[in-house]
Amino acid sequence: MVRPYAVTGGRTEPADGEVLDLLAVVTATGHPGEAADRDPASLTPEHRRILSLCQRQITVADIAADTTLPVGVVRVLLADLTVQGAITVVRQRPAGQRTGSDVLQEILNGLRAL
Repeated sequence: MVRPYAVTGGRTEPADGEVLDLLAVVTATGHPGEAADRDPASLTPEHRRILSLCQRQITVADIAADTTLPVGVVRVLLADLTVQGAITVVRQRPAGQRTGSDVLQEILNGLRAL
C-alpha cells in the first residue's frame, strides 16, 4: 500500500489552486497531455487509472470510490491531468445561478399541455 502523500508527491493542494466539487463531471480529452507525449512513463499508475475511468463521463466522487483513493488525493491528481490538458472538467453551477423551480414548473406545465 502506498501512502497518499507519496501518490501526490507530498502535495495537498491542486496545482491549479482550484478545488473540485465532488459532483464535478470529468471526461478524458483524448490527448494524454504534454508530459505524457514526451515520456509516457511520466504518468503515474494512479494518473493512468484515472484517465481510463474518464473515458466516459464520471464524477470526482465516483473516481475516488473506483480508485479507493482519498478525495483530496484524487483532486490533486485531477488537477495535474487538467493542467496537462488530458481531461476536461464540468463544474456544477452555484446554487444562486441555477434555474429556479418556478421556471421548471412552467416548463413541466407546458409539456403537459402538449
